[in-house]
Order: sequence, then C-alpha cells, then structure tokens
Amino acid sequence: MKSALRYILPVTLLMVIFTSCSNKGPREAAFIPKTASAVIVLDPGAMQDKLTSGGISVDTLFSRIFKNDSSDTEDRKKLDDFRNNAGIDWKKQLFFSFSQKGNLTDGNTTVMNIMGSLSDATKFESWIKGHKEFSSKTISKEKTYSYLLAEDNTMLSWTDKNVIVTIYNYTQRPSYDTVAMEFKVPEKKNVDADLKKEVNTYYTQEKDASMAGVQAFTSMFKDKADGYVFTSSNSSLSALSMLPLSLPKVEELMKDNYSSATLSFEAGKIVAKSATYTNPIVSNILKQYAGPTVNLSMIERYPSDKINGIMLASFNPEIFSGFLKQLEMEGLINGRLEKAGFTIQDLYKSLKGEIAVVVSDLGFSQPEPQQKTDEEDMTRKKPLGKMIFNAPVGDKASFTKLMDKVVELGYIRKEGNTYKSGELMSILGVYMHADDKNLVIASDSLTYTQYMSNKNQAVISNDVLNRFKGKSTVFYFDIANTIGGFMNGNAASDYNKSMRTAKETFKDIIGTSDNFDGKSVKGVFEVRMQNEKQNSLVTLTSLLTDIAVDMRVAAKKQKELEEKMFPGGIPAIIRTN
Repeated sequence: MKSALRYILPVTLLMVIFTSCSNKGPREAAFIPKTASAVIVLDPGAMQDKLTSGGISVDTLFSRIFKNDSSDTEDRKKLDDFRNNAGIDWKKQLFFSFSQKGNLTDGNTTVMNIMGSLSDATKFESWIKGHKEFSSKTISKEKTYSYLLAEDNTMLSWTDKNVIVTIYNYTQRPSYDTVAMEFKVPEKKNVDADLKKEVNTYYTQEKDASMAGVQAFTSMFKDKADGYVFTSSNSSLSALSMLPLSLPKVEELMKDNYSSATLSFEAGKIVAKSATYTNPIVSNILKQYAGPTVNLSMIERYPSDKINGIMLASFNPEIFSGFLKQLEMEGLINGRLEKAGFTIQDLYKSLKGEIAVVVSDLGFSQPEPQQKTDEEDMTRKKPLGKMIFNAPVGDKASFTKLMDKVVELGYIRKEGNTYKSGELMSILGVYMHADDKNLVIASDSLTYTQYMSNKNQAVISNDVLNRFKGKSTVFYFDIANTIGGFMNGNAASDYNKSMRTAKETFKDIIGTSDNFDGKSVKGVFEVRMQNEKQNSLVTLTSLLTDIAVDMRVAAKKQKELEEKMFPGGIPAIIRTN
C-alpha cells in the first residue's frame, strides 16, 4: 500500500491543478465528520485558466520531473495509469480531512482521509482488481458503499460517485501500575474493526453530525477561491480527560470554535483570507476585553537594514482575568500563589500588553581567526543573527514584585532598579535588561544598546508598515534574504537547486489580523513573489518541479550508496532500525 500511495498522492496533488469544474457547493461535506480537526479543499476549476494561460500542462510538469532512465520510465507509466485509467473524475474538488481521537492514556488515534469524485465507479473497481497492490485483497459490499481493506491500516471505500482513502493510525503506550510498580502492556486492539466502524460512520452519519451541518464550513464556499482550509476545536475535547483537575467550564470555552480560510493564487502573490468564529462565551470575553492596535515605534528603531522577521502583538492583559473568571479558577490560583507573595493579577498586569520581536542578519559567517582551533574550524561557517524581544511594563509595582521573585530563584540579578541576565542566561548567550519601562531580551549587549538609543532607523518598506497600521497582530518574514543568508554555507546540499529556485520565486510574507468585530476575528496572510506580473500558481510550479527533481536525485544517490555498501541487499537488522 505504501508504494501505491507514492504514486496516488503526487498525482492527486498535481491533477487538482489541471482540471476544471463549477463550484456548486461541497456535497461531500456530508461524508466529513463534524469532529474533524482540519479540512483542506482544493478547487481545480478555479486554477485551470491560470495555468493554461501560463502554458503549463500535466505533460509539461511530468517531463520536468522524470528523466529518461529505466526507473523514471516505470514510475511515469504507473502515474499515467492512475491518472487515465482509475476512473477518477479530475474535474471535481478534492477534500483532505484530519481527525484526532482519544488521549495518551487511553490511546490516541489519528485519521487522515482523501476524498475525490468518480467518473466511472466500474472502471475504478476494475483498476483496483488489476493493480498488484490490491489484486489479492477482497472487495466487500455494504448497503451504500464498497470497501477494500489494504495493508498499513488503510482502507479504500467508494460509492458510485465518490472514493475515500482512509489512513488510520492507533498508538497506545504502556501504563505504569503504581501498586505493582511495573509497566503494563495494553491489550492489543482490533484496529481493523475500528477502522471499518470509522469508515462506516462517513456513509451513515446524520447531517448534524457532519460538516454539512456546520455553517462556518459551508458558508466559506460562498467566496470563490482556489482552495479552502477549515479547522475546529471540537477534536481536542477528548483530551480534557487528561487534565489533573475536573474543569467542566473548559469544555464550554473550547467547543464550537471554528476557523475558515480561502486561498487564492493571484498575480505576484498568494493570498489567504481567514475568519475565526468563536462560541458565544468566548465572543463575549473578546468583546468585553477588546485590545489596542500594534505600536510601530517598537520596531522602527531596530538597528539593522537586513531584517529577516518581525512579529508585533497588542492585547488587553485583562482578558486573562476574563477567561479565568469564566473558568472559576481565579480564586483557586490566587490561593496557590499566596505563599509566593503575589497574585495572578500581578502576572497579567505586570506587562502593558504590547510585544515586539525582530530578527535580523541571519546567515552563516566564518569564525574570527583567533577562534579557529583546528582544520574543521578553518572552513566551517557558523550561524549568525541578531534579535530583540521587547515587552513594555504595565503596572510597575506588580512587575517589580515578580522580577524580585525571579531574582530570589537565581535566574536573573538585580543592580539598583534594573534587572539583568543571570549566569544561566549568559551561558546560553542571551542578554536581558529590564527596568520600570521595558523588559528587553536581546541576542547581545550591542544590539540592545543600539536599539534603546533611539538613534537608528530600521529599513522596512513603507508598504509593509502601512499594512501593519490598525492591526492587533502582525507578522513579516523576508524569505529571499533569509534563504540567501544560508545558501552560501550549503553549496553542496542535494537541495541547493531548489533553494536557488525558492530564492528566485519568493519575496516575503505579510500576515495581519484585526481585533474581534463582534462576529469574528479576520486576518490576511500574503506570500509575495519576485515576479509581480505572473500568476503565482504558474510561478510556483517551477519550484515544485525542482523540489521533485532534487528529491528523486537524492533518493537515487542514497540507493546507489546502499547498493555499493551492501551489494547483496541491506541486512534486515539495519533496515528495520
């Protein structure tokens, strides 16, 4: 089954790009359980015109990936057979869903489903019977669907219109018996029976038990896009049983929180627009403790013209009080903290609610001559970079109370009215300086001094800064410069070609989110390309094919090395380990 999936999955991802359909809504939502933690939907129809106008076809891509040696010819033949003869309708949407069940104590189950449409169910079944991976397996019939139980906890199930590949992984660790003082190995579970039960649920569940009954899921398809992503908090509810305390209010906070996002490939950029929908309890807290917007002055004075990444966030610290009161835990926590001499209010009131993180000058550098101790040091390049973390102080009395406690524990030291790095932080190469205005952690003392002097001006484009204004959280990452900083130290890497193509493909990433607007929290995540005129999907295919080629070359090198080292085949004891 593993070898079959090697061909099925790549073609599935490629073929989704080269087909066309009209978006009539997710009929397949009825097969996806409401408890799924994440669902990814790819819409081939929305992508078709963008690629064909760029002169890209399936054969064009495959010709780039596959060479002319015997192994490539055989692999290409298998892919073409699946693409053309498996009865798959490549003109319809593809759904990828993920679910988690159970916990570490009772056993954890992870389920992944890939669902597509069939153009010819009879042809699909004939393809299965003729495929050597499945020919020895038995096809069973249920009332509304057929299925085949393959190896590796995998099942294929299908109707006359849809096919689902289900991968079911169950793990359980030995438990420790404190009375007998020994580990107990759990009884082996009948995974096949559970897998059959899981799959049967997809075809028999009521609408309210499926994603078809979740408005946040179905409504996101109203916006035309190339892809959709949906996440839910409901799958994590089963893990609450592992908490040391019984907290019934936690479930009220966690259930029915959803996030949806649309993905669009536009000229020169990939744009993802998201919306997070919270349940009434969480919504009331977000509305009551609305936060401010980001403080740009915290990054504008950063001392570098080679900024790799930025993260800014602003929030109302009192929101933690809102959640703790809802959980009815504020009094309990204060009772535990009383001996330490402070309260939970001191924790969240000590900081203002503004955070800035800036990283710059990432890359490799040669060590200084006096630091070279051997031949390896003469050629080895070492990672380099600068960083600032700044969190302005809120209530000064609460901040002093907390920092003095940290001094007592020996993690930091106090000099007058300032707090500085302790021995452990110094060993780790972290510089910290805190006073009654700011808590700052830096990569080194020079970067801190330059940052706090207010005499420097960070090199950040006005376009990026304007996107940051009025937002509650922002993120920026310079992809091209970051890749360039590390490429020189990895010239001999198997993936150097892919790295060069990635540097020539991507420019940067900009992410922003707003405060709660009474209905949802909206955000925008944008990946900008170097080529601003070409559609980003067309641009991206060059990178994907280079990665595929590099992966095949690396795998071939590994295989040749193994054959050279072990002419008679790899010994079983090595292969299994």
